[in-house]
Amino acid sequence: MAGALMGLSSCKTAGGAVSSLNALDGEWKITEVDGQAVKAVPGEKEAFIGLNVKEMRLYGNTSCNNLIGGFEADVKNGKIHFGQAGSTRMMCPDMETEGKVLDAINKTRSFDMEKGGKLVFKDEGGKPLMKMEKK
Repeated sequence: MAGALMGLSSCKTAGGAVSSLNALDGEWKITEVDGQAVKAVPGEKEAFIGLNVKEMRLYGNTSCNNLIGGFEADVKNGKIHFGQAGSTRMMCPDMETEGKVLDAINKTRSFDMEKGGKLVFKDEGGKPLMKMEKK
């Protein structure tokens, strides 16, 4: 499956060209979720999503707990879907950001690359759920 996904060579999204699945690879700092800016809270970790396209693996931090899981992506059509994701279960002073990040991941069905290189996850209807910038 990964070989088939890697074979998708180019597409044009509304914000910019994504030439291959490799454009998604790496760590992405979460800058906005559910329409609200995400700012680092003293004493908490930076919220980010990591995408390992070679292994089709998701990892990251929700601002409190670590996150792991898998994903499938179709670059040609701008589609992405996350399988069952797991996380650690620590309690933190601000659990609101974590809840919004997990909800956004569960609802994500597509992606787009905006001008300036921001990665945007969108729901089934195309509504932006989460915006990120490369770390």
